[in-house]
Amino acid sequence: MSSVTQLTLGLALAGLVLWGYGVRADVNWLRWTGIGFLGAAAVLRFFGPRSSRRGDRDTPANSGS
Repeated sequence: MSSVTQLTLGLALAGLVLWGYGVRADVNWLRWTGIGFLGAAAVLRFFGPRSSRRGDRDTPANSGS
């Protein structure tokens, strides 16, 4: 598991906990902080290592022949 994936999961978990406690305790700033953490986790979803698919196109199974 890459460090970006670990960071994303950590932010998402922290965001859910903060948001849930903010809703339960009716603390507005805590609720928005949780939403911010969830948003940051969603943005981090687009960063990180990408799998190389260039080599997949050259395989005989994918060429159709």
